Amino acid sequence: MKRYMLVVLLVVVVELCLLFGISLVFDTNLVNTMFLGSCIFAIFAFLMSSTGDVLSKSGQMAVFDALLGNYKTQHEKMTLKISPFLVGSILCFGMYFVLYYLGFLT
Repeated sequence: MKRYMLVVLLVVVVELCLLFGISLVFDTNLVNTMFLGSCIFAIFAFLMSSTGDVLSKSGQMAVFDALLGNYKTQHEKMTLKISPFLVGSILCFGMYFVLYYLGFLT
């Protein structure tokens, strides 16, 4: 559990540093960069953690076609793996609101 929380904390710190760096390098508004960036990170993490969505179905169909029908598809069951990347991305999105309403992002 300690390792999981350490990875979640690392993901949050890396994402916040990356968004802050993007804001500095491209000279954009930090508030907009953090909001849009954290939304993109959260959506990407959700897509990477889920199975049974459009992206994995097309991959499974490609394997099915490549093996000439010998592959049993798994379209019926959708699962969501709660990974540290997903939890860290959601926390990064939450940190945007905390930092914004505390007045650190102006």
